[in-house]
Amino acid sequence: MYPNIGKPEVFSVIKNGGGFVKAPMQHMPWGDRILLEKAFLIFPDGSRKHQLLLPGVIFRPNRDLARRTKGASTHQIYTDAYEAQRGAEHTVKNYGVRSKERATETGDLKADVKTLREYVIFLLCMGPHMEHVLRDLHLGMTDLAVRYSWKFDENKKKATEQMIRGLVEKDSLGRKNIPAAAMSMGGAVWNLLEREEVVQWLSMHMDQRAIQTERLIDEHICLYQQLWDLVGKESSIHELISGSDHETLPARTRLKKLYDQLAAVSLRPFVKNAKHTARDVAEVLDILKIGSREHERNLKEQSIRRLREGIRWVFVLDALQRGIIFPLSYLIEDLLRQERLNRRRTKAKSRVIITSSMAPEKFYDLGSRIAEFQAKLAKCKDGVLVHPVKDEILALLAIADNHIAKVDDWRLVKQDLDAIAEIL
Repeated sequence: MYPNIGKPEVFSVIKNGGGFVKAPMQHMPWGDRILLEKAFLIFPDGSRKHQLLLPGVIFRPNRDLARRTKGASTHQIYTDAYEAQRGAEHTVKNYGVRSKERATETGDLKADVKTLREYVIFLLCMGPHMEHVLRDLHLGMTDLAVRYSWKFDENKKKATEQMIRGLVEKDSLGRKNIPAAAMSMGGAVWNLLEREEVVQWLSMHMDQRAIQTERLIDEHICLYQQLWDLVGKESSIHELISGSDHETLPARTRLKKLYDQLAAVSLRPFVKNAKHTARDVAEVLDILKIGSREHERNLKEQSIRRLREGIRWVFVLDALQRGIIFPLSYLIEDLLRQERLNRRRTKAKSRVIITSSMAPEKFYDLGSRIAEFQAKLAKCKDGVLVHPVKDEILALLAIADNHIAKVDDWRLVKQDLDAIAEIL
């Protein structure tokens, strides 16, 4: 199980946005760190308010970010495991090593390398009668250089410098030096190919982090599934209530082991529910020791059903995250990527609204999933829980319905669903 993975560190120092965190953390084998105690992200220069971070937050190292910020940010901060997995998946998709689609980094690099190579060939092969074509191509290459001029990556900076050098129409002696221009553009090609190799390595590394984070989530869900196997069925509840000490011993032994695992959970978003569930398991273990008169059996049943309902809400959270929020998040990002590509031509600056018309079939499927989730949620019971959440979630789902049916803005819908996940 997860609590045995990684190396506890008494104090780790993490930097983000000019602030730092110094607190006990769990250092995972793939580089992530998990906060073990409540801590603050402190900004010594007073530029921002200190930010409270809850136990279970994930810090993910980012060398590129550290290089760009000159060490001011060494790690990205994710509020929970689901967000960390989505973050890694989004990064892999944005790199585009597999898809090579335009507006992904790999797709753009390949297209720009192709453009530069064609320009170099034209420079070396053109005749005097092609001067007018060169002027048009020169404008296109200027746009390309401008697009790269704000990049932070060193290879892209070098490529920009080479392109600017290659676009200078005359040398210091006032001559048109076509071979020198071609050589500079060829240097830009080399720099972009080097960046492409780096992206392939980064994508592979981030993909591994996504896989490991998914495994963490699966292991926590497996823990709750084992609990459900003990108390989820009516027959199981009846056996625990009515069975003798000898008959219930195997179930009680398993419950004790699961209690120990729940008590060790420190990963968000599971840590909050794990504390409640561990308390409910402890109560069940205690109450199973009492007699078997009718009122005592009633107490046992109430305790076991409260445990069962608490477990159910973890499955609700997982279904919401991986069944709805994940695919919606990936779809929104894909559509935003396409829109960014379109806006290179239109130069539009307004907020992008993601509407159903942009991917009708996919949004119809997501709408159906939300409706099915809402119907199943309506059947759940939370009256026995210490902190009921059902009414609050149904209210947010009603807001999401309005954002789907009347506003048709799926970025707002995702915000509604994220709020629900935070409650759970």
